[in-house]
Amino acid sequence: MMRQLWLVLLTSVLTGCALFSDPSLRRIPLNDQEPTVSFVETKPVTVPKSDIVAVDADQVVSSYLRLMESPHAEVRRQATRRLADLNMRLAEEKNIMLDEGKSIETLPLAIRQSSYERAAELYQQVIDEFPKQNDDASIRYQLARALAMQGKADESLTQMDALVAEHDQSPEMIEVQFRRGEGYFLRQQYRDASIAYQAVVEFGDKSEFYDKALYKHGWSLFKTLDYEAALNSFFPLLERLKAGTGLEGDVKGVLNELIADTQRAISLSFFHLDGPESIKQYFAKNGSREYEHEIYQNLAQLYLTQQRYQDAASSYLAFVNTNPAHEKAAFFQLSVIKTYIDGGFPSLVLPSKEAFLTKFGVKSNYWSVASDNLKASLRPHIITNLEEVSSHYHSVAQKEKKRDSYLIAANWYSHFLVLIKDEREVGRYHFLMAEALFDAKEYEAAIEAFDTIAYSYKNDPKQQQAAYNILLSYQAMSDQANPSTKQAFEKRFADYSLLYVSYFPNSSRSPELLARATENYLADGNISEAIRSSEWLLKLSAPKTKAQSDRALIVIADGLFDLKYYPEAELAITEVLNKTSVAGPQRIEFKERRAQAIYQQAAELKSAGQSRAAVKEFQRLVMLEPGSSVRVNAELDAAVLLMNLEDWAAAKVALEGFRGRFVTHPLAEGIDERLAVVYEKLELWGDAAGAYKRISANTKDPNKKQAIEWYIAELYMKEGNTSQAITAFETYYQNNPRPLVRAVEAAAKLVELYEQVNQPGKRDLWRGRIIQSYSSGGKDNTDRTRYLAAKMSFELAEPFYERFRSIKLTLPLPKSLKDKRAAMDRALAEYGKIGRFKVAEFTTASTHRVGQLYLTLARDIINSERPSGMSEDEAEEYGYLIEDQAFPIEEKAINIFVSNSDRVLTNVYDEWVKRSFAELAKLQPARYNKQEVVEVWIGGN
Repeated sequence: MMRQLWLVLLTSVLTGCALFSDPSLRRIPLNDQEPTVSFVETKPVTVPKSDIVAVDADQVVSSYLRLMESPHAEVRRQATRRLADLNMRLAEEKNIMLDEGKSIETLPLAIRQSSYERAAELYQQVIDEFPKQNDDASIRYQLARALAMQGKADESLTQMDALVAEHDQSPEMIEVQFRRGEGYFLRQQYRDASIAYQAVVEFGDKSEFYDKALYKHGWSLFKTLDYEAALNSFFPLLERLKAGTGLEGDVKGVLNELIADTQRAISLSFFHLDGPESIKQYFAKNGSREYEHEIYQNLAQLYLTQQRYQDAASSYLAFVNTNPAHEKAAFFQLSVIKTYIDGGFPSLVLPSKEAFLTKFGVKSNYWSVASDNLKASLRPHIITNLEEVSSHYHSVAQKEKKRDSYLIAANWYSHFLVLIKDEREVGRYHFLMAEALFDAKEYEAAIEAFDTIAYSYKNDPKQQQAAYNILLSYQAMSDQANPSTKQAFEKRFADYSLLYVSYFPNSSRSPELLARATENYLADGNISEAIRSSEWLLKLSAPKTKAQSDRALIVIADGLFDLKYYPEAELAITEVLNKTSVAGPQRIEFKERRAQAIYQQAAELKSAGQSRAAVKEFQRLVMLEPGSSVRVNAELDAAVLLMNLEDWAAAKVALEGFRGRFVTHPLAEGIDERLAVVYEKLELWGDAAGAYKRISANTKDPNKKQAIEWYIAELYMKEGNTSQAITAFETYYQNNPRPLVRAVEAAAKLVELYEQVNQPGKRDLWRGRIIQSYSSGGKDNTDRTRYLAAKMSFELAEPFYERFRSIKLTLPLPKSLKDKRAAMDRALAEYGKIGRFKVAEFTTASTHRVGQLYLTLARDIINSERPSGMSEDEAEEYGYLIEDQAFPIEEKAINIFVSNSDRVLTNVYDEWVKRSFAELAKLQPARYNKQEVVEVWIGGN
């Protein structure tokens, strides 16, 4: 049994040094200047195979101890080394058994006596007694690990230092340098640590230690007060972390934590430099980044933790001033306001708010080019600050009673009219603006504003007051007018008086009373009575305000939902949405509640086993409230229920839709597995292959990934999609060189597929790769890989045979004969390679082909073109000469055919042996054209 020993290294530095002379100005606690991210490494310790289950461990140990007494030095060295390795593994086995609750007395002797200390002693013995061997670096590496497992960090570090000094090309050097860096960092030897981490970084970003080393390299430089150099490590690390490239293992696992701490380190570095000015200089030198605002913000937050409010505000303002058009600039200005408030700088708060409204408000260039989403985000902040600024100046004006002060307040109120288009929201500010204009004695402008409020707005609560204020304005203008204009003002006063009466004929008290009762019930928690009183209010014949009716509907809908009467609640909420004036967040909340009510109804049907009805309800929810928070759950629930119902076609539509819309949602985990099942049920092999591709891309299990990649190729074969099958098998071959036999099978599939699509060049390329795989496969080869290599070798030789046959012997004969012999030599060479595979089928085939080569040459010589102009005697003589040339070649062909036919004596009688017999029957009929003799002999024993 083979186990892995996991080495756990927890990096957690808790000490530091005082870096500042004035703690009242720099209040960063010492432990905030340490890296906070800990890496937990998993590193397998590989030891030689030893089947402890099948072989008694005590016997193994005894055997190694005996071998250590051998007179042969190499045997002693190997035995000592192997015994050290075995101690490492048995020590781990002992720990595992003890963790499982076994007592030490019950363990086998060899396991009980094993220890990391013993392993370290044996490794040291190998080094001392057999210095400077080829595996010295590996042994020192294992010694360092054994010492580390004992907790002897100093001795382990000493061994790693020696390893670096003596074996700088060791395969373990990257990890060794990283461990050295960790060791020196823990000892606060930061300069040495930075050199070790730098060595890891210089190995390149393909190493699993690259990001960790970059992180700790920056901290090492930070600890040496070299902040600018530290930034040159922290910033590249931050960009890699944000991009998520090249991350592995525990670095990926603590990604968010590592990003946060890297940003903290960057902030601390700038803190110790020149603050926001250093940030500005850094990006000016190195170019802007999309995360630039985060750097300013983090520095500001750091200042805030030190209660350095003005420095924090300066950091925010530095970004605003440098990037005035940036989307975050407005929010940074808001942070300036909050900072001054939190810091207790009231004299700076109002100017900051005015600056915010001037730079980023509704009358700014920033607002004119802002996106709808940005405007939506800023809108509540603009409203809040406008309220405070306008209220401030209105209050000042009311104290000072000065015309200009009122006009300033009116101007700030006018921003609301640009910002808010909904009369239900803007009316209050419109009225305040009108009042300020009235107090400034700007009656014409005030009347225009009051008129809109009173007679254009439909349900503004200030309608009656606004209408009355119009009358007051005309009264004041009339009082101040000279006799020539006084009558005109009085006429306008009369007209508006009639208008006021026609608009406000009644004032009903009953709805108001019921509305108050409803609110009292709600305050007492009596929801049922609140619902009843609201229903009563709606049935009243007395005049009611829109606000009162809306409120009643809302109370009914909310109450039914809270009481879990979900079907009734859905109907009531729908009525609220259709009939009331709810808008913005309140409307969104009601739509969410309606979705929840439908979802609960579907869930009840599902629990009752009414799956088909539940599916319809889930689907109705998706159609009615696609923006709700439970839409994703409903859509997935419907898809799963359809799978349970084996309604594969509908499940396919549902799952595909879900994946298309919510592929990044946490609930989408496993969606491709479900799709793969559905596709296979529907025999959509290509779609199933696509789903498995996505599954493969996300799986971390190499064995599972390998199996999936092969299955993908088979699915494309099922579909008949040759092109995709080729791509899939090529992907499998490239990604999975082992096991060899399966990789070779993939290559064989590619030979077949390229044959089907008539691409002989690529077909032969893969034939060559099969042969190459066999040649380099060593002990991984099997009968199957040997067979395929022989087959490919034979198939690659065949074109040379055809090339030879195609060459005709023409005059002048020496030239054409030379070409034909050259082609024959090449074919012979290719067929000659096949025998090394020792596969009978292709050995007989290549032998027969060699015989055919010689026979064809002999016959082509005999049948070659004769020179013209010869006499009959000359022609006869020429023929004799040609036959003399051909006869030995034909004899050689016969001998080769005979050697092939003789394979029947070793029980080999395949198609090619038969062909050799057939050729011999033609060439030597008297001897070989006796099939019945051969048949009788083969049939016997």
